[in-house]
Amino acid sequence: MSIQDLHKEIKRRISINEIYDRDYREHLKKKEYVKVSEDLWGMVNNLASILSLLLRGKPISDHNDMRKFIDSISSLKSEPKLKELLLSCERLHANFYHNFMDEIQLKEHIMKAEELIQLLKTYIWEKLQELQI
Repeated sequence: MSIQDLHKEIKRRISINEIYDRDYREHLKKKEYVKVSEDLWGMVNNLASILSLLLRGKPISDHNDMRKFIDSISSLKSEPKLKELLLSCERLHANFYHNFMDEIQLKEHIMKAEELIQLLKTYIWEKLQELQI
């Protein structure tokens, strides 16, 4: 992938992420937790794909690839809690389809998803600075 294509794809994914973030905040205010679950999963997936593009030259391809990628980042950054944070996001993703969580469970997983999102943003920013993009 050329640097121009990489830049274009990152910008596209950032734009998508901004939409997920806006929707997430609206759904959270309305306590539409099923939709919140999917918005958070969308943000995590897009941010992980941006980081994957920067590190591997390709986005996340599927759920299994997401798990393997986060495992590799966890090792690379010596940050074992990334796996736990991803597990919370996977539970939120499942909640979108099955609506099985109560509000207390949702709030716990939302906090972990927000933490993973912040960590991914930090890692992306670090890599962008390193690559001077």
